[in-house]
Amino acid sequence: MRFIFAFVVLTDLCVYWTLAADCACATTAVHVRDGAGTTHNTLTTLATGHCLTFKGQRQTIAGDSWVNVDYNGHDGLIHEGYVHIQSCVGYGSPTSSAVQLPGCPHIVTRHEWGARSPTRPHTLLAHTPKYMFIHHGATPFCHTKAECTQMVKSYQNYHMDGHGYSDIEYSFIVGEDGNVYEGRGWDAVGAHTLNYNSVGLAICVIGDFTNRLPNDAALNAVKQLVQCAYDNHKITATYMLRGHRDVGQTACPGNKLYELIKTWPHY
Repeated sequence: MRFIFAFVVLTDLCVYWTLAADCACATTAVHVRDGAGTTHNTLTTLATGHCLTFKGQRQTIAGDSWVNVDYNGHDGLIHEGYVHIQSCVGYGSPTSSAVQLPGCPHIVTRHEWGARSPTRPHTLLAHTPKYMFIHHGATPFCHTKAECTQMVKSYQNYHMDGHGYSDIEYSFIVGEDGNVYEGRGWDAVGAHTLNYNSVGLAICVIGDFTNRLPNDAALNAVKQLVQCAYDNHKITATYMLRGHRDVGQTACPGNKLYELIKTWPHY
């Protein structure tokens, strides 16, 4: 095996290459950024114990070391103080997405659906959420990945440009194509449920469910996502499932969907 080392200095930026370990595994929930340093945009949040492929490079800025990882085919950087570099052998494959936990339905990542970067870094949840909120978008429906991708983009634009939020409100969004779309993800504080954003996650189903239920593809995705959150300790064991209207003056998530979720576990 050949070892190749290089050292390059650019003003206060130090870049060096070492023999790559296989995985960078998070020791706590940590942001994956598009550059070294906290001023760079957040690509996603890597959950505790989950890994991304380490590309064998580090960057040092102002004394802080950042490791270069592969995030869905693109460069990502993580502060080395929050990851452990180790062989993936015996640990399992690197996480294909920081949000795609075991048992989850397919989650379309922010990169895949073309999300805008947040205007400021996400705030991480201080504690495991004890609420799971169900919302609806009160918008037209979508039934294909292409349609749902456009709806998710429209939600983000509305939240950021219409309300001045830093990002899309929700943790996850579900379409009647059966896909889950990454919003702020598992570990970030959202802007979905006034007074409960720091203690709950939120799933929004695309469409208006005042007069009809979501189709089976969407309902199954929602139920599987909630179970996945429970199984992977992303919500507490005694979590409470609630509709948006349970804690706010709103018709959300629509009469038909609301009546259904009241029959689900943990309501």
